[in-house]
Amino acid sequence: MDFDYLLRLGQFLFTVVVGLFSLMAARRASSKVEAEALAQRLAGQDNRLTVLEQQMKHLPTSDQFTELAGELAELAGDMKAIKVEIAGVTKALDPLARAVERMNEYLLNNK
Repeated sequence: MDFDYLLRLGQFLFTVVVGLFSLMAARRASSKVEAEALAQRLAGQDNRLTVLEQQMKHLPTSDQFTELAGELAELAGDMKAIKVEIAGVTKALDPLARAVERMNEYLLNNK
């Protein structure tokens, strides 16, 4: 083997090693960028989860819903009682309204 052949072989091997190194460095840089993007995305998801957890803490529990349903049923009963009372007052005021109407007619016609 002569010196020229060894020099070309050495250059070829050096070129291959530099090419492999540049490929690995590019892959590593690409992976680093992807990892940073993924880390930012994860941080955003973490923030969203924290906000959702805080909102969930303020939602009423099933016991509170049950209590609210009971209070609403009680209010519905009270409303029905008020309707009945108003109907009774209306019936009681009907004769009074007729009497006032008669007095008004009398005063207008006999002046």
